[in-house]
Amino acid sequence: MNCFCFRLLQVYNELQKRYVKETKINKEQSEAIKNLTIKINELEHNLQEQRQRIEQLECKNVSWKTSAVSGKLSQTPEGGVTSHGNISAKKESCCSRYLELLLKEIKKLKKENGKLLAEKRALKNELAGLDKDFFEEVEDLKHAVQESMKLNNEYEKCLKQISVIYGLPFTAHL
Repeated sequence: MNCFCFRLLQVYNELQKRYVKETKINKEQSEAIKNLTIKINELEHNLQEQRQRIEQLECKNVSWKTSAVSGKLSQTPEGGVTSHGNISAKKESCCSRYLELLLKEIKKLKKENGKLLAEKRALKNELAGLDKDFFEEVEDLKHAVQESMKLNNEYEKCLKQISVIYGLPFTAHL
């Protein structure tokens, strides 16, 4: 009986440790998801700003250009003439690379966010099986184990007294 109580207590302790661990993991993942969502929103906002900036630059570039051929002269807002040549091509190339990097980063973060959300759902489903009644039952079992251990200790005391009275050696197998 005492081994059963001990084993039951072990199972209960393991269950408590697992519950605490799962709760901690769930909190960490919730925080990671929150941080990733914030980062994704920031990157999307940044991407949108960069797109708007590119559109503005393209509109200015189109309205002031007198020729679309590289190396030709363009009109400046003040009415002067400048040579754009490879400068606008370099800017365009740089902006498009920057946008590509932003898009890749957003895709990567969305993928990671999706994985974390799926794992969070799985953990929540697993914890859902451990409802309030379950923990109340575990508490009842814990109380029963404690009472049983007290009773076992009383029995052991009685056995020791009886063995002393009758002169028998008492050996506890615990």
